[in-house]
Amino acid sequence: NWRGFSGGQRDMFDEVLKFGAQIVDALVAFKQPIFVYIPPFAELRGGAWVVVDSTINADVMEFFAADDSRGGVLEPDAIASIKYRKKDLTATAHRLDAVLKELDAKLAADASPDATPADKLDEAQRADIAAQIAERETLVMGIYQQIAVQFADLHDGPGRMAATGVIVQEVAWETSRSYFYHRLKRRLAEFQLRNQVTKYCPALSDSEGSEVIKKWFIETGNSAAQWGESKFVLAWMAEKQYFLKEQIEGLKRANVESSTTDLALDCPEAAARGLVAAYQKMDYMQREILKQQLAAIR
Repeated sequence: NWRGFSGGQRDMFDEVLKFGAQIVDALVAFKQPIFVYIPPFAELRGGAWVVVDSTINADVMEFFAADDSRGGVLEPDAIASIKYRKKDLTATAHRLDAVLKELDAKLAADASPDATPADKLDEAQRADIAAQIAERETLVMGIYQQIAVQFADLHDGPGRMAATGVIVQEVAWETSRSYFYHRLKRRLAEFQLRNQVTKYCPALSDSEGSEVIKKWFIETGNSAAQWGESKFVLAWMAEKQYFLKEQIEGLKRANVESSTTDLALDCPEAAARGLVAAYQKMDYMQREILKQQLAAIR
């Protein structure tokens, strides 16, 4: 279980904060796939979570968690003490506890303008009910504190982490080796294809390059949900090699066309000389294609 930097004398002496910063620097600069996996019954908390958070380098990092694992910056006790204070626990107890609800109903009936003589209470009765409420609150407070901690703990499980987008998905320990083997192969193939996309579309980030590939994936008749299935995506890349090559060639042509247009507009004379020099180095077929394109100019 990793809980990060405590700020104590021992952590300061061991330079935990410095080494944590070095890990972050290395993760930011890394360009290959990175997987962070929380195994069963393990916890990732506090500064340790911050050090390996996937948002540090979202283009290459992915977060996963196993059943019964827990993760979050604060532990359940700390979250409950901040988000579910005593006044909130008391309000919840009055909303759910049958005894407190009955006592509250008696006070509410006494204070109601439509109260009957049977509902009216004297000062001694009101004081007695108030004492019973205080006694009951003290009795059930420990139970509701435990419930609050359990409720906060539910937010640290892999199901909730996946729902909020903190992790990619929950991965069972029994199948984790096979899962990460295919995930790594898929990510490496995706990175190789993504590098070609960003090469010819320099304005795109790595994540946007992946989105372009995902768009091609959906355009070929697949669903967005299947994009998360590594085996399926690998099979798709192998099957659609010619299609992907055509798409990359299209990006390449568009990039060259855009660059040539910008250069010609910036310096037409130099662009013309460069075109003549390129013509001299072309083979027969390339010259014919260039002639056809120039012949279309009116």
